Amino acid sequence: MNLDNLLAAASFTPNLLQAPSAWLGHLPFACSVMKEVKPKIFVELGTHYGHSYFAFCQSALENGLTTKCYAVDTWQGDEHSGQYNDAIFNKVNTHHQERYAEFSRLLRMTFDDAVGYFADESIELLHIDGLHTYEAVAHDFETWLPKLAPGAIVMFHDTNVRERNFGVWKLWDELKVRYPHNLEFVHSHGLGVLQINDSPNQKKEEKLSWLKSSYLDKQQLINYFAALGSRQIERYELNDLKNHVVNLDKVIANCNQAVHEKDVHIKNLEEMIRQYVAEKNQLTDVICWAIKAD
Repeated sequence: MNLDNLLAAASFTPNLLQAPSAWLGHLPFACSVMKEVKPKIFVELGTHYGHSYFAFCQSALENGLTTKCYAVDTWQGDEHSGQYNDAIFNKVNTHHQERYAEFSRLLRMTFDDAVGYFADESIELLHIDGLHTYEAVAHDFETWLPKLAPGAIVMFHDTNVRERNFGVWKLWDELKVRYPHNLEFVHSHGLGVLQINDSPNQKKEEKLSWLKSSYLDKQQLINYFAALGSRQIERYELNDLKNHVVNLDKVIANCNQAVHEKDVHIKNLEEMIRQYVAEKNQLTDVICWAIKAD
């Protein structure tokens, strides 16, 4: 990976929806790999809040690429992400339409339904992040494999999760043998990256030499992106904290306004009481005068 791409990844500032995401630590890599591969077609299977997808789209936009991007998701959830209503899709769609609608499409359907809309050997960059059971992710990969161009890059999220029936790690262990040009980041739940074999494009092979097992600086590359990922997470947490502070300021301002209104109300009551006491005293004086007069 060349120095230009590494520097671009370090300076990448993603435009995100403020929502939790296990993908935050991989956003710099998304910027870098999009810039280097320059795919004609990029597809993401499983988008949810769009943190990963929008990072790829933003990189394509900022680098002036002609990439066509497609996000495939039902936006209804599954057993790992949980079920959710249309509120998430509406937020994602609004963010998408404002920034990336000229070259991107949100395909609200199942992965199996979407595969028929792509020609064989047309996708040069694929990100698989749907249901994470072994059976589901293996099915997704094999179903979309004919759609991958020679030498295409495929990414699998959650290769470092071994709980709740996650099985991406198991498939990844199998694919590493099948596709020796690969690399795995273990931070942020793991991200496996591999290149499909039999690429006739020698320039692309050389460009992606960092995926080869013989690449001497592979561990340094992994450490570099892990460090950038930590920085992105810290930036997100800082922004989250700032938003929390802003919200607290609003709550405090509302409380201060409520206190002020109560103070005014109390002063009004005190004035009413004062007037009542004055009228009572005046009436008492009148009664006393009347009694004396009798």
